[in-house]
Amino acid sequence: MDFKMQDLKLDMGTTPLENMFLNTYVQMADGDALKVYLLIYKDCYNYRRVDSGKIKRQLRFSDERFDKAVDFWVNMGVFRQKRADNGTDFIEIVSLRQMYFGDSEDNQSTEAAYDLAQRKSIMFSNIETIIGRSLTPADITRIQEALLEYSSDPELVTEAFRQAKSSGNVDVKYVIGFVKTWRDQNIKSLNDLRMKEERDKLVRKRSPRKYRRNPASARKDASDNDEISSFIQRRKEERLNRIINQRGEDNDS
Repeated sequence: MDFKMQDLKLDMGTTPLENMFLNTYVQMADGDALKVYLLIYKDCYNYRRVDSGKIKRQLRFSDERFDKAVDFWVNMGVFRQKRADNGTDFIEIVSLRQMYFGDSEDNQSTEAAYDLAQRKSIMFSNIETIIGRSLTPADITRIQEALLEYSSDPELVTEAFRQAKSSGNVDVKYVIGFVKTWRDQNIKSLNDLRMKEERDKLVRKRSPRKYRRNPASARKDASDNDEISSFIQRRKEERLNRIINQRGEDNDS
């Protein structure tokens, strides 16, 4: 006697979603974008491949409507356009947790990698407090890239946002300029920055003081000089007139 398992008519599997994604994007994305993301994520997670045509038919979306939803996630940094070794293009779904914590290098110990991940998590939390909004995936990616490119500590990046906040511009690209400038000065940690600030203070204390006159005082002095010159000129003219008058009287006599 042969046995055969009944074919399942329903997909009974489960698809886990990161809480970071739900907390950040559910209130931000429209219905079309969320539908497209969820179905793409489900197929990619469970089957490692996505049939966009099937999703379009399932949602009854036109090509334009589907592409618009995909472009939304690309612009937000949740979908990342990449190219395979064989030259074909594909879209990678970004893990927000990995985006926050970064990729740990093989030569890093588990303890060191965990410590760095914790420091990054604190950094991102502090940055969001400073700028008063949630960071987008694109923001997080830029910050992660800056950490790697400039070999900067997370605490130094937080300080860059604090200083940028005081100048009234917390655009991520602008703030990364602080980190780049510090890298050029061989400043890669908050301690390096504090030491430089102390050295700058000592240099200012040892430098000879330069005094500048108050502009208002300078204008007053100039006015006083003009009055003195005018007074001297009047005295000269009076003296000359007296001499002329005296000579006229002598001639009359």
